[in-house]
Amino acid sequence: MSKVKIVRLTSGEELIAKTEETDTTVKLKKPAIIIPAGKDQLAFGQWLPYADISDGIEIELKFIVFIVDPAEEMTAQYEQSFGSGLIVPKTGAASISGAPMPSLKLTD
Repeated sequence: MSKVKIVRLTSGEELIAKTEETDTTVKLKKPAIIIPAGKDQLAFGQWLPYADISDGIEIELKFIVFIVDPAEEMTAQYEQSFGSGLIVPKTGAASISGAPMPSLKLTD
């Protein structure tokens, strides 16, 4: 099963993608490059937009510096932009148990 991860390449590029790891390679599916976009902001850009990598791309481990889990907000934004398009609510955001939800108060 693919998991969304941040992958830093030896070239310095940081990618976010669904990954599948083997002993010698990492397969990136729907990779996006992480781009600094101002103070405390990041943006995603399509990585290799000129290539057909719809089946993914395999990168040898020797070209990878590290692989880490992204923050929940980054995963949700990636999924919305490059994944299924679904927005995954944060854990505990909705009540299934029937307990009352906090009310929202709209102000002017």
